[in-house]
Amino acid sequence: MKLKDLFSKITEIFKESKIENPANEALILISKILNLPKHYIISYPDLEISEEDAKKLIVLSEKRASGYPMAYLTKSKEFFGLDFYIEEGVLIPRPETEILVEKVIEKLQNVKRELIGLEVGVGSGCISVSLLKNIKNLKIIGIDILEKALEITEKNAKIHKVLDRLKLFKFDIVNEKMNSLNLPKLDFVVSNPPYIKEEDYQKLQEEVKKEPKEALISGKEGTEFYEKIVNSLKDFLKEDGFFAFEVGIGQAEKVKQILEDKGYKNVEIHKDLAGIDRVVIGERFKKIGD
Repeated sequence: MKLKDLFSKITEIFKESKIENPANEALILISKILNLPKHYIISYPDLEISEEDAKKLIVLSEKRASGYPMAYLTKSKEFFGLDFYIEEGVLIPRPETEILVEKVIEKLQNVKRELIGLEVGVGSGCISVSLLKNIKNLKIIGIDILEKALEITEKNAKIHKVLDRLKLFKFDIVNEKMNSLNLPKLDFVVSNPPYIKEEDYQKLQEEVKKEPKEALISGKEGTEFYEKIVNSLKDFLKEDGFFAFEVGIGQAEKVKQILEDKGYKNVEIHKDLAGIDRVVIGERFKKIGD
């Protein structure tokens, strides 16, 4: 089969199933599975594709059309300019989380001493690895309740050559005591925790429901994890330390209040590119580096 015909067929499959941007999704799938640059698909339309590869791609496109996430099919997702290995069992990185990474980098970029951060719920490792790639004097401790998340994070840290500055622990912040980790004093805690209310889970897109429930659902209010993280880790922050959270739609003011009730100052809310309040950052006492 010629490349142009394969591209047309997959695009049509996506169109029929109401996949958004069907041509672009077809480009992504073909490029990743055949390990071809995207421009090849346009520039070399008469390139012959083996029957085996064509069949494989048709099967995968039909799976995608049924609502299976593209990142799980291609085993990859771009985040903060880096390519991350992804597979079923970890949350798929999303563009809005890049705002969280960006704001943490802004707060730390002028500090020259060694920095130590903690990420609660590492998932694929996209937050920790991106921070480590951009802040050379940083070390991070990452925790997650899921063994699969720790394995994928370690793999991504190896791929991007930052594993020497990352320590990972299987840990349940809800049911275990932080003292058991023997943590050092921390410059910051960062997290994109589960924040979907239990009652809202059934309203999610079927594609999102393919992702691990543990990484999505918080509880009845949706903000339970923020309270638990702040209560569990407030005593481990340095005087100039801060919490940095991604939050769900409509949760920013509640999370800000959680931090202010615990005495945190200069609590800031930052919007994502869609204008939604997405990131909340609260400082303990004074600005880092003062």
